[in-house]
Amino acid sequence: MTPADFPSDRRRFLVGATAVVASLDVGCSKQTPVAAPTAQTRKDVPLRVLLVGEPDDKNAISRGWQAVSEQEIQVDVLPLNRADPGGISDAFLAGAKKADVVIYPLVLVGQAARNDAVVEMTADEVKRVELEVGSLFPAARNGAARYGGSTYALPLGCPLPAVVAQSKVEPLGSWEDYDRLVENEWDGSAAEPTAAGWAGMMFLWRCSGIRNWLFERKDLKPLVNTEPYVNSLQLMLRTNQRYAKKDQTPDQIWTLVGEGKLRGGIGFPTRRSRATGNTFVFALPRAVNLSKVVLDPFSPVISLSASCRQTTASKRFVEWLCGGEGSRSVRGQVSGMTELRGVTSSSGASSPYDEWLAGQLQVPLTAPCLQLNGASDYLTALDQNVRRALGGQVTAQEALDEVATQWASLTSASGRDKQMRAWRMAQGMRA
Repeated sequence: MTPADFPSDRRRFLVGATAVVASLDVGCSKQTPVAAPTAQTRKDVPLRVLLVGEPDDKNAISRGWQAVSEQEIQVDVLPLNRADPGGISDAFLAGAKKADVVIYPLVLVGQAARNDAVVEMTADEVKRVELEVGSLFPAARNGAARYGGSTYALPLGCPLPAVVAQSKVEPLGSWEDYDRLVENEWDGSAAEPTAAGWAGMMFLWRCSGIRNWLFERKDLKPLVNTEPYVNSLQLMLRTNQRYAKKDQTPDQIWTLVGEGKLRGGIGFPTRRSRATGNTFVFALPRAVNLSKVVLDPFSPVISLSASCRQTTASKRFVEWLCGGEGSRSVRGQVSGMTELRGVTSSSGASSPYDEWLAGQLQVPLTAPCLQLNGASDYLTALDQNVRRALGGQVTAQEALDEVATQWASLTSASGRDKQMRAWRMAQGMRA
């Protein structure tokens, strides 16, 4: 973190931030009327933050907050393994009961809201945060800040995959164009994210132009094994055979291209601090007038826990991490966090990827995140079966038939009506 990221007058920052959050302090229950607190925040009582993510990110958040606030902080980490996220929702709901603020994956917002584990934000609260730190890009607002027509969480990052290359490439109108680029121009010196935990997500990013998204609206019947999805996976398998490197993560591909070990591929830097370099960045192929922004279900969001005991300090922390003074370099060091509120290169730290991502997030149309009960099990079923197809164990049709079967079973086990309400809310509709 550089000196430029810190406020020149810590006391001025604290007084200003306290005034803002005091004006919107509603306590930890959405039924409590708006009122200013009658007592000062206890700075000697640690602010309890639950971070569902990588243990290495704890120190960056703690150091950044301590640089701008006298409020003590205690960050507890619930490790997240996206290749094996089973049980993460139950562990998160249990941990949220012991926290004031929770930082967690987008895919868990639905369960958090339905279990009353987090506090719904009022429209006035959202507006006041935006007055302080700026308005969200449309895709972040529509795809990550709304659930069931309400705001339960604010996004902290929306990383998206890009075509990355050592030299410029022509705009890609289709995935067939990308396949030809890999075969002819790059001669196979490329890769796309197919490591465990990433293959299923990469498949969904390839499917962004499919009109009917994942399920039938009337009965939640899986559509993932229908012709458009099967065709998409078949092309993914064909291109995968051409790659010199397989089973890579987006961050590994970003590094390999940046180091000149691959000519191109699909990837992005996991942390913004790694986004520097001379890598060229381009959009994925898109079907005209159909493609939606598909956000990574593991993108980080932040909420007030329903069990918070220090509402004023908690709201001050949320506002700070969403874009307050001194937080930018912190977000650059934490996995999955990106700029979401119109930061430009005038800040002196934007990279080509940052600028490209800002443009992508201007698109207002987003695909609903898989915010169902037990969503991690749906994601695991997709990822494992896509990887089976990539490994040649099954055909594209067989893999997606198995996904559809497993998804239908998961829906029945949770209760179809219950899951249909959750899916409607994931699309922004009231239950």
